[in-house]
Amino acid sequence: MFIGYLPHGAEDTFLEKLQMAGCHQIIKETKAGTRSGLLEAIKGLNEGDVLILCHSSHAGTETDFLHVLVQVGCKCAHFVSIDEDFDTLRDTTLHCAATSR
Repeated sequence: MFIGYLPHGAEDTFLEKLQMAGCHQIIKETKAGTRSGLLEAIKGLNEGDVLILCHSSHAGTETDFLHVLVQVGCKCAHFVSIDEDFDTLRDTTLHCAATSR
């Protein structure tokens, strides 16, 4: 399942991008300055799911972003940042293929 995350107040800017990415579900943050929706989205991930953000900064600080990557990886799920063209499934698969040659 593709699960998108939309920060509070960003609907006008990023909702269409998440829809175009094929998100089956979009979690919208209800309060400014919080990430409770993002944490709930991560908590609900299953193996093979994909968490999609429009930009890594939507996860918070750089440290928060790294924590998100670790948490998603621990769920055997994948992470995509649309604006940065970052996809853990694609990027790790390409890296593994290049190093196995």
